[in-house]
Amino acid sequence: MTQHNIPLIVLSDEDDDEGDSLMTLNDSSVLIVENERNEPVISKHIEELDEDLAITYSQTAIVLPHARYDCTLAFCRAEQDVSGPLHNNAKHCDQCFCYICDKLASTCEFWTIPGICHCNSHKRSVYWKALRDKSLLGYLHELNFTFEPLDMDSDLRRAEASLHKFAGSLAMKYATFLLGFENSNLSGCRCICHHNNNDTTQSQAFGCKGCHKHHFKILEYDYTAVSQHIKMFFNETKKENPKASVVMLLGAIKLFVTHTVPGNIHAATTVSETVSMLLWRFMTYVWTLLVDFDFSSTFIKQLEFFFVRLPLPSNSRLPKSLSVLPWDDPLLSSVIKGQNITGERQVKGRKTQVLYEPLSVIQARVCKLQQQNKYRELARYLKVVRSTNNPTLLGMKDLVPLYMCKVAEFGGAVHAMLSPMRGASCPASRLTPPQFRAYLRIFTSGQVPEIAQQEFDPENGHMIIPDPLLSTKWTPIEGSNPFKMMEVLKFALRVLDCNGAVFANSETWVYLLSVVSSSFITPDGLVVGAFYAEPDVTFQVVTKDSANAILKELTRTSRIQIPKTFENGYPDQARLLLATQALVLRIFHSQLSPILDVIISFRFNHWALRWFFNSLLGRPDVLHYILCCLLQELSHEEQYQLIQGTWSETEHSLVASFLCLYFLENSVILDSHTYPINSLLATWNELYYPWQLSLRLQLENNVARLTTEKRKILQKIQRHGELA
Repeated sequence: MTQHNIPLIVLSDEDDDEGDSLMTLNDSSVLIVENERNEPVISKHIEELDEDLAITYSQTAIVLPHARYDCTLAFCRAEQDVSGPLHNNAKHCDQCFCYICDKLASTCEFWTIPGICHCNSHKRSVYWKALRDKSLLGYLHELNFTFEPLDMDSDLRRAEASLHKFAGSLAMKYATFLLGFENSNLSGCRCICHHNNNDTTQSQAFGCKGCHKHHFKILEYDYTAVSQHIKMFFNETKKENPKASVVMLLGAIKLFVTHTVPGNIHAATTVSETVSMLLWRFMTYVWTLLVDFDFSSTFIKQLEFFFVRLPLPSNSRLPKSLSVLPWDDPLLSSVIKGQNITGERQVKGRKTQVLYEPLSVIQARVCKLQQQNKYRELARYLKVVRSTNNPTLLGMKDLVPLYMCKVAEFGGAVHAMLSPMRGASCPASRLTPPQFRAYLRIFTSGQVPEIAQQEFDPENGHMIIPDPLLSTKWTPIEGSNPFKMMEVLKFALRVLDCNGAVFANSETWVYLLSVVSSSFITPDGLVVGAFYAEPDVTFQVVTKDSANAILKELTRTSRIQIPKTFENGYPDQARLLLATQALVLRIFHSQLSPILDVIISFRFNHWALRWFFNSLLGRPDVLHYILCCLLQELSHEEQYQLIQGTWSETEHSLVASFLCLYFLENSVILDSHTYPINSLLATWNELYYPWQLSLRLQLENNVARLTTEKRKILQKIQRHGELA
């Protein structure tokens, strides 16, 4: 084709080389064919070369950048010759690149230097290829990373440059640390003055002479400057792209993980503990990056090969490998998709693979799935993943019911909360009172708290995991149908049966009674109470017996069975009486304080408060205790200002009605000369305490039902009222 003076670029995929010093068509990856005067020649006429090929347009080729050995200039090849330029190898065109330096030949500093002579380099030589690989990898090669030259993208080049710079600065800091600093010590002085008095200032005042030869210097070591420098580099890695960052982190670990200190045991222990802390901080972030970003399997294998060869301390608690499964791992993906509910699978015959990951990896996965709003997948993962037994892992697993609530699986959430876990009791047994109240709100309102993202704590290298159940921001659950109130009550009673902290908390019972006697819960969590008509006496008696049987069965079997006939006729009242009877048994179990808010929770259903009082008549000691606590709380000035100051007439009347029951019940003995009635009379002030005025009026309306002693108490109350 050249006989027609047509400029061509001929590309060849031939990879063989005959070693000839003259370029031929077959041993060149790019052949540039130009016209003699190197002038642009454009041919627009059609020229038929044969029946299958016709050239309709042509233009002079532009010389592209190329390695020196691929240039049209003659090149002489040798396996390893650095004595000087071979033949015309030193010559180059404007687009020739140095094979070793990977930059223009005109800028190569070692192009013709004897002993180096980069102009002789080419890709067919084992020596030159190894030298190029080392040159391209730079400091990463010295750190024993196994990247290939083709892997060296901009991220790895930044990582290499940063690590090289950090290695030099860290070496200087560490060298200064190893020199230590002197600290005078006079405790070893054998002279009489220092033997009797070790205080330096006073001994100098004595004018002691000649003892200086007994003084000695000891070296102390402070690793603070080194650790601060390492932490500073850690902060720099977080500013880089993920790929560069993870390489910088692992490379830095190799630089400081072998730090030790000569001298005393205390200094050595301090350095060892600091190195271990830094090691965990760096590895925690490495795991986070490996989980958060989709690195290639080849890149992860290269990091894994580097990690297993790190000289980790003998006391290191780190796993022997990176232990980060890719998201498409067969076992992990099957668990997340719900295809595997055990976290185990058989591989290669009888060998069992278990989904086991380091705690930091689990935290990173939890954070990632939360960011993606994949709460169903997150619940599946946490149910089966295993790790070293740790309270942090247990706390994460305890949130599985919340994640199921996020996707409106209320039934599954209750089952998960009340089911024992591997090596631990059920999550319900570890709920705090605020968390328990949060779940009651979720089940009754169909709303769920927003989950705040985990944060990395730079001080200790761990993840900060805020409690999502205590969030102040709640949002509706899409497609949710709130539990029926009886289902909510059954859940609450089962939690109260297995959780001592929730069972003992007074606010728990206040909130439960408020929820059970509510009409609905507002979006901001406010419980709106409901008035229930008082059922007939027969229903109340039968319901009390049924409630006792239900609660007795619960304590014996940890299960709760509600007969279908329990809610017949008065379903709302039946639920309220069941919760009230549970409260009665709670008070019989141990003292409950404060009690005032519990009484106020019956504000909409006074008849239920009377039922509560009558249920306590079998225990006079309990009734007396409640009266003492109630009057003490009512007379507390600070509490009155905070709580009673916001009461309406309804609350004052309710308290008075409950106290009036003590006067109207003949089996209850009250004495004006003993506590707490004498205290009540001593603090009587109807202007300051409106409930006292209401109590006096109610007693006056029922004076015919009072015993003689109780009438005397009323008379004293009336005299105090007249004085006011």
